[in-house]
Amino acid sequence: MMAKKLEKSSKRETALINLGIVNRTWKVFPEEEKSLLASTNLMRRMTSISKAAVAEMKSQAALSAVMNLFARNRELVHFAIVCLMNGGYASTKVLSRAALENTLYMRLFNKKSDLAKKWFTNPEKFRENWTPQRVRDELFEKGTSLWNSYNQFYWILCNYSHPSFKGWGELTHETKGMLWCPVFNEDYADECLGLIFFLIAQTLMPFTVVFTKWLPRSLTEELRNMGTRVSQMVRRHFQVKIEPETEREWGV
Repeated sequence: MMAKKLEKSSKRETALINLGIVNRTWKVFPEEEKSLLASTNLMRRMTSISKAAVAEMKSQAALSAVMNLFARNRELVHFAIVCLMNGGYASTKVLSRAALENTLYMRLFNKKSDLAKKWFTNPEKFRENWTPQRVRDELFEKGTSLWNSYNQFYWILCNYSHPSFKGWGELTHETKGMLWCPVFNEDYADECLGLIFFLIAQTLMPFTVVFTKWLPRSLTEELRNMGTRVSQMVRRHFQVKIEPETEREWGV
């Protein structure tokens, strides 16, 4: 009986801690909350066009691959937001690295559509041949500001997906005597918001390149407005320096 009471009390305390972080996050970033909700809702509705494009997707592996990766990122962005809301800032960045690699594959399949079939038929060999480094080198000219910016960004995320003091330092808090308890941190939340909005922009851009003809006019207009809003959020929160000449390539 005592064990059950302690378990119930612990769950209630955890729920209150998380609720407190959620409330403080959106109190500080109310406009960002609305933009994230609108962005993820739009991404969900955009996947519905797969019904109209299904005939060509069956015969064109690249279309199917891009839709597949878009849907994956839609969910990764959703859970990155959940982690952000609950003070799991390092976890947001771990999820973001996976989403970033997905955006690179989306770009790659837009550029080299023949690779999509190999990705579906032999994923192990494909992953062995097309490492994240090779994909980045294929997409961006080595030594340019875009290549440098993307590598800088990727390296920052690696601090969180690999064990390091940088990545786990965000978790070493103490609340009511309990270590590694999540707490609200405005600076970390700010950084994660920029990261999430950047990934939304990077996911929308290669998707619309190949699915434009299936997008209804209402979604196209909404997408245009959303792109402007997301770009503003990226500029407001994103910490990685982006050279002016690379902004169009980054979709900012």
